[in-house]
Amino acid sequence: MPLVHQRGTNSLNFTGQRTALHTVPLGNGLSLDFYAQLGSNDELVVTFMGANLPNNNFYPKFSRISSMRGRASALIAFADPTMKMDVDQKMLLSWYLGGAGFDPALPILKAIKKAQGKTGSKHVIFIGGSGGGYAALRISAMMPGSMAFVQEPQTNIANYIESVVNTYFQIAWPGWNRHSLLQAFPERFDMVRHYHQRNPENFVYYAQSVEDTSHVTNHYMPFKDATGLRSDDGVSPRGNMMFSLYRGQVSGHGKITPAEYDEHLSKALEFWRSKRGF
Repeated sequence: MPLVHQRGTNSLNFTGQRTALHTVPLGNGLSLDFYAQLGSNDELVVTFMGANLPNNNFYPKFSRISSMRGRASALIAFADPTMKMDVDQKMLLSWYLGGAGFDPALPILKAIKKAQGKTGSKHVIFIGGSGGGYAALRISAMMPGSMAFVQEPQTNIANYIESVVNTYFQIAWPGWNRHSLLQAFPERFDMVRHYHQRNPENFVYYAQSVEDTSHVTNHYMPFKDATGLRSDDGVSPRGNMMFSLYRGQVSGHGKITPAEYDEHLSKALEFWRSKRGF
């Protein structure tokens, strides 16, 4: 795989290899790293990683390249540059949230806009599961008309595993008060409040297994309720979100099978294409 060293986010150049790994310096030892397959297509697929495993914690790591490569000629898979803030590799998840003075969403959006110019893509779909699903919800909200296709995402950082959340804040926000940050910046740390208060002009397809009970209780139901949807699943009153509460073949969190993923992706694309109007 060709490795392309870019000079910076303001001078991205996609005129070379159609498929390559790109690394972009961000300063302070950080970089934005992504796999890009930039063929012509009306839709650009963007994927985000979930958590690393303690025995498999490395950077950069990408998600859904194999599952999407045959379905999308225009594809970008981003690693989470926040992970490079942890020199001791104790942090397993950071939700693409960055830290003080650093928000990965901004360079990510710059790379997406540049890629759209290369591929001719008018539409962008963000895909992620678990922690990557949180990133998809957050960054899609910044791009009107885009779609977030999420599988069992976190929707409120404060409602996730205490030790994982504490490790992130200790590394990415040293000296800051975690409680104050969570309360002050819902657009960064709480998609339930953010979507409820701001009503972003994007689309969401939310797939949630009933076998993942903690995420149903702590993340799916609060987010769904905040949209005004009274039933356990279905389409939100505004018509821009579809919720699917399904019984997966495998119990637990993040256990969606390839067949289930393909089924929900097809439903998400059908929903999005029927709603976006162009």
